Amino acid sequence: MDLREQMNLCDAGDVFVIPANIEKTFDQISRGVGHIFASGALPIVLGGDHSIGFATVRGIAQNTDKKIGIIHFDRHADIQEKDLDERMHTTPWFHATNLPNVQAKNLVQVGIGGWQVPRPAVKEARKRGTTILTMNDVTELGLEKTAEIALETAWDGTDAVYLSFDIDAVDCGFVPGTGWPEPGGFLPREILYLLGAVAKEGICGMEVVEVSPPYDCSEITALLATRAIVDVLGTLVAHGKLGSHKSIIRGWDA
Repeated sequence: MDLREQMNLCDAGDVFVIPANIEKTFDQISRGVGHIFASGALPIVLGGDHSIGFATVRGIAQNTDKKIGIIHFDRHADIQEKDLDERMHTTPWFHATNLPNVQAKNLVQVGIGGWQVPRPAVKEARKRGTTILTMNDVTELGLEKTAEIALETAWDGTDAVYLSFDIDAVDCGFVPGTGWPEPGGFLPREILYLLGAVAKEGICGMEVVEVSPPYDCSEITALLATRAIVDVLGTLVAHGKLGSHKSIIRGWDA
């Protein structure tokens, strides 16, 4: 399929952020994503570090009365409360799952197993009852079963699912352009399969984060990030799920 024939695509440009002020930056991101989501468009966010996960989910959650699950591909758990006394790239899901309509039991984190998974994150995941599938779990279960578990958990009692893809979930040999490269992650074809497998049920938004162009080599990291987005959009079209998120937008049917 040619996505240009199947949908209207628009680059909404950059969200104006304040690099020296994390909280004001979060507010700007939430307003920007919320505005796009409320218009009926499907927000696809190209990050930044993973701290934006909280702000992007909040922007969507503030514009719906429905419940949202999260499927998160990463090598790191990213669910501790603070890092260096601030909310940042290791903390988005602690704060996102504090939102009234985003419950911790519907957070699934897939591919975890990088060496930097802080103890506070592991403790918090156990406390909140989230679901973590490590790379060892994925290897033992297989890709199809992994996707099945992720979908069942994220969609359990929810009305929509948000998709978060941290590029460092992929083995660093394929994605050098990231701030925290990790050996032992997914192969590109594995992550593309999983992204498509979860997207076929529909999503209310997507982010691709932790791509760092200054660290990239021959733009192969950016190429995989782009391919991930294109594959997800193609999957939504192929399964008739493009636009399905509109039903949860507050006042959309009014």
